[in-house]
Amino acid sequence: MSTPRRSTRARRRRRIDVGLLLLIGVVVAVLTFVVAWQSSDERVSRLWVGATIGNDGSAQIVEVVDYDFGASDRHGIFRDVPGLRTSAPLQVHSPDAPDDVAITTTGTPRIRIGNPARTVTGQHRYVLTYTLDGVAPAGELAWDPVGTEWEVPIEEVEVYVTAPAALNGGRCVAGAVGATDACAIRQTAPGQLLARADALSAGEGVTVHATAGAPLDRTSALPAPPAAAPPTPGIDPLVPGVLAGAVALLVAAAGSRLIRRAGRERVPTVGIPVTAPPGEEAWIDSEELARYATPSPSLPETLSPAQGGVLLTDGVLDRHKAAWLIGEAVAGTIDLESGDGRRGQEVTMVRLHPGDGTARPLLDLAFGGRKRLPLGTYDQGFARAWHALGEELATWRRTCGLWDPDADRRTRWVRILGAIAALVGLALALLGGYLSTRQSGLPLVLAGVGGALAGAGSSAAIRGWELRVLTTDGSAAWLQVESLRQFLAQSPHTAIDEAIASGLVGQYTAWAVALGQAERWAQLASSASVPARSSFDTRGLRYATYGPVFVAGFATSGVSPSSHAAGAGAGAGIGGGVGGGAGGGGGGSW
Repeated sequence: MSTPRRSTRARRRRRIDVGLLLLIGVVVAVLTFVVAWQSSDERVSRLWVGATIGNDGSAQIVEVVDYDFGASDRHGIFRDVPGLRTSAPLQVHSPDAPDDVAITTTGTPRIRIGNPARTVTGQHRYVLTYTLDGVAPAGELAWDPVGTEWEVPIEEVEVYVTAPAALNGGRCVAGAVGATDACAIRQTAPGQLLARADALSAGEGVTVHATAGAPLDRTSALPAPPAAAPPTPGIDPLVPGVLAGAVALLVAAAGSRLIRRAGRERVPTVGIPVTAPPGEEAWIDSEELARYATPSPSLPETLSPAQGGVLLTDGVLDRHKAAWLIGEAVAGTIDLESGDGRRGQEVTMVRLHPGDGTARPLLDLAFGGRKRLPLGTYDQGFARAWHALGEELATWRRTCGLWDPDADRRTRWVRILGAIAALVGLALALLGGYLSTRQSGLPLVLAGVGGALAGAGSSAAIRGWELRVLTTDGSAAWLQVESLRQFLAQSPHTAIDEAIASGLVGQYTAWAVALGQAERWAQLASSASVPARSSFDTRGLRYATYGPVFVAGFATSGVSPSSHAAGAGAGAGIGGGVGGGAGGGGGGSW
């Protein structure tokens, strides 16, 4: 027994759907990971700065820069330091990154740290020791431990000042140039200040002010800088990506199963032994329904060949419209002529009669007042008629009562809402990825919820076609058409003789075209041994021999303009704001 065409198409479409859903799950995972990875922007995780003030107002500076390059490949960092004493020793060290040093003195002195031949990513520590002039001239401390020219944000700043004299009236301001927003400062010991600031944006700095008081016996030593960089906030970018993708796939699989179950067909009232609880309709999966079809030569009495083809495939195809033409030819409204009856020769439609019902306006549109219409090349009239015929068959599908109209409406809404949910879910997953470099709880929730919405929405949008279901009458008619298709696909060589003997060879020919068995029927017709009983049988046998292939081929080429017919394309002092002291400058990566 051949495989039922609808079941074959359904299985093929389901395999494609599975591939699409797998692809969507991977895309959700990859995009979430990429956003999480790329959102780890460059920043200074912590800037620890210490200044030991000398009697001449200069200072020995120690900077510990914990620089996070994020996902960027960089050679290292640079520091622009106004007032740098270039004649004094400069020391730079990094425990985990290249620490080659180059100094340029044109303009503001620049210290460049790193190796031009190597790049680094993620977080690394740089320790700088240098001498800075003009930090406390005439006993007035005005120092910019963080200048306003930093190109990246600084999450945490810790500043120590130690001097050979008491430091009175200590004050710290932070912000953009000229800002007077106070930052935390306190005296930890005589002649020693500690200032702190958090969350400085690029272009914001810190300035420390104080006035020298009574001399001290000695200058206190700077405390040791933190032994390690602060822990990286957030979570590994891979975590939200994997979470979002895995949840999307799991929910998509569950959603697909639910949709397939909801898309079962109604069982015909007779012929299939499927029971249901009292008062409820019986439902059956489409593949199981197809197994009840058995080869039968019976022609459906209430369906035309074109309509039967639409019913079997749940859509309008070119071969259904070709079957309509064969049907009109069998009815004697038109004739299909071929020069010698061999394949490969041009087919010409000849109008013999006006036609009845809906056939007449379609033929009027196709022929446009002509009696003969060659197929195989583009013809505007025929193309319009071909399109109108497709619209007519589509209208029949919507109004024939063989499909559940409520299910069709549900299908449209499920697919629309599914697409919206998938987009919202993807946006939430990406937001979770973006936030994952800053925190851990909320990003995981967003990634999980986003993945679930993306999976559920994708399965609804992609698999929603399964929700189109037949009525009980539709299931019965589908079984009859499928049984005929199986007969045509498996019929013995005597089938053509039996069709001729019964005077139905023309009708079988139209059905063979509609149900995708044109080639098989043409082979049988070429070996017919029973003579035709009438002119209609002679015509039907002739169409069976060459019509299916010619109409299916030449008719479709008659509705597409040739490529050459297409249109061409168109073508500081005390009390001052930030930035009022010595040092400062800024930094970044290179």
